[in-house]
Amino acid sequence: MNKVTGACLCSAVQYEVNDNFKYSGFCHCSDCRRFSGSASSAMAGIPAEEFTFLQGEESIKRFVKSENTVLAFCSNCGSSLYAEKPKRGMLHLRLGTLNEVPSLRPQFHSFVASKAEWDTICDGLPQYKGGRS
Repeated sequence: MNKVTGACLCSAVQYEVNDNFKYSGFCHCSDCRRFSGSASSAMAGIPAEEFTFLQGEESIKRFVKSENTVLAFCSNCGSSLYAEKPKRGMLHLRLGTLNEVPSLRPQFHSFVASKAEWDTICDGLPQYKGGRS
């Protein structure tokens, strides 16, 4: 199994993950926009056990958004790294933190019903009003 690596902006947190993403897309919900500071969050879903810290796990801070989502970020530089999905055993890894190109490219846009009014989606990927079904 190939692995890809990633890091936060200051490189305090570094990780590797199996290049075995189950899905990948852009989330346009207001929470992802706020957490990413962008029009959407480019993410890929991976089973949590396939993610390993190489260094800096002690620098991770978590924000419990709900029982379904725990947001993880670097306490030094503030980089948004992933969202834990504890009930599903998945991580939604922020693709912008990867050092290499993953084999699975984004496949869809989710929560487009709440996307920023100024955002225009132009790529032709499937769009879902809510979460991907």
